[in-house]
Amino acid sequence: MSEITATLVDLVERVTENPDVTEHTRFEGLPNWVSLSALRLLADIEDEFGVRLDLRTYFAVSDVGQLSALVDTALAAS
Repeated sequence: MSEITATLVDLVERVTENPDVTEHTRFEGLPNWVSLSALRLLADIEDEFGVRLDLRTYFAVSDVGQLSALVDTALAAS
């Protein structure tokens, strides 16, 4: 698991209060996953990694692995 993915797993676990998150975890299946959780996670990601993510692209990802790829791309572009 990459460092980016590991950090995202930690962030998702914290936001959703779910200790069983992996890179294959789908957001729609998480308990406590509502729009406010998604926005909290977005803010946490932007603070943690110092990147800005496109909102439409962010909401299009379905799992932690896809989110990791999105953050990796944003970091490479910055």
